[in-house]
Amino acid sequence: MRIPAALSLALLACSGGGASAPDAGTGGVTAADARSSGDAVAGGTIGSGGTDGTGGFPPPGCGTDADCPARSRCDVAEIGAPGTCRPSCTEDFECGDSARCQLDAGFCEPLPPCGVGGTCAAGSVCTCHGVCEPASGAACHTDLQCAVAEYCDGCSGTCTPRIPPCGRCADTSAACERRNDACVSVGREGLPHCLRGCAGQATCDALGAGYTCRDVGSGEMACVPPGGECSAAAPCQNDSACPPAHFCNAVGACQAGCTGDVACPEGTLCMGLRCLPACGPSSPCGEPAQCQPDGRCAVPGGCLSSADCPDRETHCDVATHLCAPGCQVDNDCLSAADACVDGRCQPRGCTGNYQCAFGEICDLPTGLCQPAGGHHCETPCDPADESACGGGGNRCLSLQDQDGNALGDFCYEVCQPAPNECPQGYQCVAIDTQGGQGSDMTPAPPPDHLCFRRCDQEPVQ
Repeated sequence: MRIPAALSLALLACSGGGASAPDAGTGGVTAADARSSGDAVAGGTIGSGGTDGTGGFPPPGCGTDADCPARSRCDVAEIGAPGTCRPSCTEDFECGDSARCQLDAGFCEPLPPCGVGGTCAAGSVCTCHGVCEPASGAACHTDLQCAVAEYCDGCSGTCTPRIPPCGRCADTSAACERRNDACVSVGREGLPHCLRGCAGQATCDALGAGYTCRDVGSGEMACVPPGGECSAAAPCQNDSACPPAHFCNAVGACQAGCTGDVACPEGTLCMGLRCLPACGPSSPCGEPAQCQPDGRCAVPGGCLSSADCPDRETHCDVATHLCAPGCQVDNDCLSAADACVDGRCQPRGCTGNYQCAFGEICDLPTGLCQPAGGHHCETPCDPADESACGGGGNRCLSLQDQDGNALGDFCYEVCQPAPNECPQGYQCVAIDTQGGQGSDMTPAPPPDHLCFRRCDQEPVQ
C-alpha cells in the first residue's frame, strides 16, 4: 500500500481511547507540512503509567522508601497502615501525558479522564490525550489570539508561555521562543527540547560556554548545549546551584565536570570536577583547598567533589566541603550494577519506557531497560507491500519535507498497550494511512496507531 504524499498525522493519542483533540483549530498535520525539526508529530512524550501509575503491575506494599524498587517511593496514606510504591518524579514530563508530578510529595498523580463529549470540571480543559488538565491560559485557536510571549497549544487549546532554549517541548517548533528555534530530540534519552536557531557561533556564545552552532538535521542550524545534554545548561552563581556532577563555569553556566584525569587534556588533572594544571606557587588552590605534594588540591578532612569521598553511598556537599551520607549520581554507588535513585543506591531498574534511553523499552518482569528490537525505523521498505515491516498492522511510510522532497521510506510499528506504548523517543500517534475516505454507506476506516518519530534524524548528542 503506497502512502499518499499528504499523509495525515492526526492529533490523537493511544491513551484515553484515542480521544480527539478539543476544538482548538488543531486539525491534522501532513507530511508535506512537516518541518525538518520534526513538526510532523503532535502530542506529548511517552507516558510513564496508567491509571494506577505502576506500569500495569500490582504495586508492592511498603513501609518506607527503602522497601520500594528503583525510581519509586513509598506513599503512606495513614500512619501504621501499609503504603504503596509509586513512581517518583521531580518534573511533570517524567509522568507522561496523562499525569502530573505532585512536587510536594514527589509522586506522579494521574489526571482525570475527560467526560462524555470532552467535558471537564470548571477551570480544566480536555486535552488531546483524553484527560482533564488545569487550564494554564486563555482559550485559543491560533497563535494570533495569544500574547507575543505565548503560543496556542493545539493539544489543550490554551495560550501557553513559549519555551526557552533547552526547555522541554512536546510537539512542534512553534512552541519555542523564536521563529527559527527548533524542537529536536536531544541527549541520551532522545527527548525533544527547544534549541536556539543560529547562523553562526556568536549566537551560541551568548547562551553560555560550551554551546556549539551545528546542523541538527536537514540543514537546520541550532545551538547544541555542552555535552549534548540540556540538563547541563542551567544558569548558576556557584557549584551548589548546579546539578550533581556539574560545576558553575566562568560564564555562570552549569557544565558537566570531569570524573578522572583521563577525561582531561594532557598536562591537567581532574580536581573538583574541573580540569586544572597541577597546583603550585604559580597555580594556587582556591579556599579551603590546599596544595598537596602530588600537585592536587584537596581539602584536609573534606572534599572538593564526590570523587574524594571513598565510602559507598556518600557524596561531597559542595557547600560545606564535607562528605555527606546519600548518593547524588550513579558513580556515588561505586558499582555499575546500581543506580542512585532518590538519594539511595538501588539495583538498576525501570517501571516504564520513559525511564530508559532512546530506542529502549522497559522489560517489566525484570525491571531492566533493553533495546526495543523489531522494525522501528527500519529502512528501506516498500510502502506498496502490506507485509513489509513484519505485517501485523506495521506500516512502511514515505516521509517528505515541507517542500515535498522525499526523506525516505521507513517502518513504523503498531503501538503497544498503555502505558508503555512505544520505545523511548517515539510517540504513539494516529495516522490515517487510507486517506480518510468514506461515504454514506461506508464509513471512513479508523486511523492506525503507530509509534512515530522522524526516522530520517537521530537525536542530537
